Amino acid sequence: MRRGAELLKSHYGGVAVTLAATAILVGALAPFRSEVGLLNAGFIFLLLTLIIAAVWGREVGIFAALLINLAFNFFFIDPLFQFTVQQPRNVVALVVFLIVSVIGGTLLASAREAAAQARRRQAEAEVALTLSRSMSGQTEPQQALETLCREVTRAFDSPGAAVLTRTPDGWSVVSHDGSEAARRPTDAEEQAMADRAVALGTVQGLGETGLDKRTKARRIVRPGRSSPLSRREQSVALVPLKLGDRVLGVLRLDGPIGATPFRDQPAPLLSAVAGEAAVALQRMELAKAAAHAEALRQADEMKTALLASISHDLKTPLATIKAAISSILDARMAWSDEDLDAFHQTIDAQTERLNRLISDILDLNRIESGMLTPDQTPLRANDLLERAREITSISTGGRTVTVSAPSSLRLLTDESLIIQALVNLIENAAKYSTQGGSIHLSAAESGSQVVLTVADEGPGIPPADLPHVFDRFYRAQESSRRVKGSGLGLSIVKGFVELCGGTVEVRSGPDGTVFSIRLPAAPAAERVTA
Repeated sequence: MRRGAELLKSHYGGVAVTLAATAILVGALAPFRSEVGLLNAGFIFLLLTLIIAAVWGREVGIFAALLINLAFNFFFIDPLFQFTVQQPRNVVALVVFLIVSVIGGTLLASAREAAAQARRRQAEAEVALTLSRSMSGQTEPQQALETLCREVTRAFDSPGAAVLTRTPDGWSVVSHDGSEAARRPTDAEEQAMADRAVALGTVQGLGETGLDKRTKARRIVRPGRSSPLSRREQSVALVPLKLGDRVLGVLRLDGPIGATPFRDQPAPLLSAVAGEAAVALQRMELAKAAAHAEALRQADEMKTALLASISHDLKTPLATIKAAISSILDARMAWSDEDLDAFHQTIDAQTERLNRLISDILDLNRIESGMLTPDQTPLRANDLLERAREITSISTGGRTVTVSAPSSLRLLTDESLIIQALVNLIENAAKYSTQGGSIHLSAAESGSQVVLTVADEGPGIPPADLPHVFDRFYRAQESSRRVKGSGLGLSIVKGFVELCGGTVEVRSGPDGTVFSIRLPAAPAAERVTA
């Protein structure tokens, strides 16, 4: 039915209707030509000519004027059934009839085309306004491109639309409207036509691409049109996306397009859409450049912070070690055994501090370089906490460290990474909590997760510092005056936990600080068999 309607609206349909209407009108009026009169019959045929011109345009209107003029002469003007005219007044009447038919039909066809063009421009303006409003609300360039593809598909009633950019392997889809047709990769023919569209800077069309048999069966050839999309056998349009002299990509529009105001002349709207798409692609490039610049800035900040940390945290223990060794080697001094033991303990403590700082820096580098690959295995939560307590027994000397966890509770994680994270948290608690205060280690099940907690008894973390405790090289102002450190321990904890698919959070108050690590619980089958 749709194909029949499209055929009826075509020039071929107009010619067929003209022939049929003329035959019917001649058949109806010819038997009564003496009663109707020559003048009235002429007005009736003139009205038919104007109607045909108004509906099918200038070309069909001129054809109708000539055909009806000949039919009027043949069937209504003496001598009948001949194309000769005896009376001069009838010659004048036929000429005037032909002139009026052609002029009237041309004027009506022009008015029709002007109205259609006005409707098309109004529709183009509405689409451009809708597109601008939709894209202006998008803060992410990728989302803006997806919105553009959806709006283009809706405007052209198309099976799909996608944006392509050039890669080392050819043209690849970077955004689409979500349809299956738009998601398909480009084939060799489309790749070649995309290159041609970019080289020529014009819309290029392809046929028999990406359409099923049902879609191809609806195609109707519309000859005599220069637009790449006006011919039904062309099922894909490729539009270059240019911004100034730069070509940023290609817009791919699948066909056939529906019965929209832009069907026969899609180029103006496609050009406007291409401009919007080019701007969105440029925004994407700028966003990538900004992200790269931000990464460089953060790397520079990290380098600066690292140098500042090294200049202080390395220099201070080295100076202390140097002073202790110089004192021991000073032959002028007679040191007692107690003095020598104190020097040796100082050297040992400062060496351990240096070793810890270097280990933190190496761990952080391993996290950020992606060198660590966690080995997720089902583990008993109680065993992890007990192991962490054993490792930190020296650094927590003089404190009570308790462990509370159900023996059957298991979680899925990397043993070495999580134990290191727990060790960092326990040592952190021993450094910054109240001297001699207890440290509590516990584990509990929370839905599909297991929560490991490290709680201390102390003054807590100031509210202003709480949001920054996991930042690299960040140290609270109050604690930094009491305890020296690199400010890397908690950022390493966060990195290890996130590598294992978990999260870490902190809450703090006057009674102490609690760090909570959330990790996936082991599946039920593994809890039984492990």
